[in-house]
Amino acid sequence: QADVYLKELSMGEHSQPVLGMRSCLDMDQAEGSAGETADNWSGREWFMVTKAEVGMTHGSMLRPFVQLGVEAREQLRDSSGCFEDAPLTSPDHPLVQYANEFAHYSDLIAERKSVVFHLRELARASVLAKFLMESGVNLDDKYFHIAPESVSTPLEVPQLWNERRQSEVCFKGFEATDTSRAVRTRTHGLYGGVQFGLDKFRLTGIANRADFLGTPDDG
Repeated sequence: QADVYLKELSMGEHSQPVLGMRSCLDMDQAEGSAGETADNWSGREWFMVTKAEVGMTHGSMLRPFVQLGVEAREQLRDSSGCFEDAPLTSPDHPLVQYANEFAHYSDLIAERKSVVFHLRELARASVLAKFLMESGVNLDDKYFHIAPESVSTPLEVPQLWNERRQSEVCFKGFEATDTSRAVRTRTHGLYGGVQFGLDKFRLTGIANRADFLGTPDDG
């Protein structure tokens, strides 16, 4: 659900969660405000974890810390018509600019939007589980039976996407100007999902963080 919300925010379907943020389409239109029509573009955008640590409080309680980010890549069609990542995505691309803004305000957005908050909590739980596995911690069997019995869930997550098309018809008087250029269509496509990327982190040690030491053990 958080990824759906990210795609809709990027395409301007909701009010931005932080004052001053602009959607990809707002940025794209600003680039074409001089009378030039911006090019069509497609890309993928996904949540990822940019920082992951596990600390310990004064009461010897483990506390995971994560920093959510958003990654973006422009996509191009190959010879078979399928999308693939472009070799290089410009930092000025509207999708990259929006991903950087969202990542900058991710903690504030998580406090304001529950879907992002719960995604961050899932990331924290995943980081703690990875730490316990990589550290070789022996847990009593009772910890594996705290949750209720598992239910059958699909193992494949469909790819989420959001596309927007805009057409312009040019007239001079009551007639279209040049019939070959009378109709101009712009297409923007956004695809992707959630990929935490926790495999790049090694979590075998306890991080020395002052904010963990000052954190109450309850809650």
